Amino acid sequence: MWQTVVLPDSPMSFFDRIFGKGRHASAARNAELRGDLARAAELFGEAGQPDEAARVMLLRADGETEARARLQFLAQASQLAPAGSERHKEARTRRAELLLALAGDASVSAVARHEVIEAARDLEAVGESLKAAEAYARAGDTEGEARALQAAGDVERLELLLSTEQYKERLSRARDDRAKDVDLMVACGRRREALAAIDELLKATPDDASLRERANGMRARRAIAPIVALELSGERWTFVLGDEIVVGRSEGAIKVSSNAVSREHLRISREGDDAVVRDLESRNGTQLRGINLAGALPVKGGLELKLGKEVSFRIAPSKRFEDAFEIDVAGQKYVAFLGPARMPIPGFALASGADGWIELVADGVHAYVGDVEWATRATLLAGDALARERAGDVVLRVVST
Repeated sequence: MWQTVVLPDSPMSFFDRIFGKGRHASAARNAELRGDLARAAELFGEAGQPDEAARVMLLRADGETEARARLQFLAQASQLAPAGSERHKEARTRRAELLLALAGDASVSAVARHEVIEAARDLEAVGESLKAAEAYARAGDTEGEARALQAAGDVERLELLLSTEQYKERLSRARDDRAKDVDLMVACGRRREALAAIDELLKATPDDASLRERANGMRARRAIAPIVALELSGERWTFVLGDEIVVGRSEGAIKVSSNAVSREHLRISREGDDAVVRDLESRNGTQLRGINLAGALPVKGGLELKLGKEVSFRIAPSKRFEDAFEIDVAGQKYVAFLGPARMPIPGFALASGADGWIELVADGVHAYVGDVEWATRATLLAGDALARERAGDVVLRVVST
């Protein structure tokens, strides 16, 4: 009977792993001495020293004068530092305190309230319960304030908060304020934050049917990658986002209801300035003039193929959208950028968030829905109608998701 024998690593690979990390750590320290903190953090990460990488990111935050950039460095430090470590706690605490400082002492706006609550949650998570209670109080989140005071063991303040005759009024007013915040966030394109705020309200009032209906309605209207249909200046287009696109019967971005097509049949990707298509070892193959594809086939001026000898497939460089390709599968038409999705409207692009929600990115330009200006990175819902000027003509409409 044959037995599988697993050979140990060669001496070279073993020593490379051990001493390679040492070289990275040494190079990281040299980079730090030179003042190249970005490179130092990267090398400490490659050396398997995330705590040191986080320490360097904190130094970058110390040397940064622009507040938003400092927030980013502190967030990266908290992500790099091992969970539960002192460095992790320091990074989250400092980021939370900076968010609170940026919000100021005046009444908190709708957008700032979201950041204040985010800071309060960070402080609560790292055990700074009294600071968290103060932050929740600034945001008008009475429930969060009570929870943090309970965690801090401040019984006197907690009893005062709960026993006051104004408690119910404050609670009701806080909920009303957060409901108004949701309206404002929806109006200015911050739907992800609005949905999170609704979910928080539902935790406190799980029987609120109208609130739950609103959350479900918003989720149903989300524009989720990879496909979205838009109307641009009155003309409808279906866009497929992503660096590569898979066509298949049940998998991939573009699905084709045909038994001739395999589950994953064809891949389209970019190579340089051109696109190439590859058959994914499909059962019935992909044919060019009756001959099965073998390997990558450049699109160049355009291709006409058959999927599984039955389904028509055409792809060609787009005449309407710069650096994009138009695809026709069994009569269904799509536009694919195979990279950054730049709209023909100058300054507008599409992007996919980490949660798959399609975002409209405005670079150096403004977007409006009626009289309301949108955030520079707004999440899209079916039915959105955007203009480039306040109360101007609609140039982009989200038709469906």
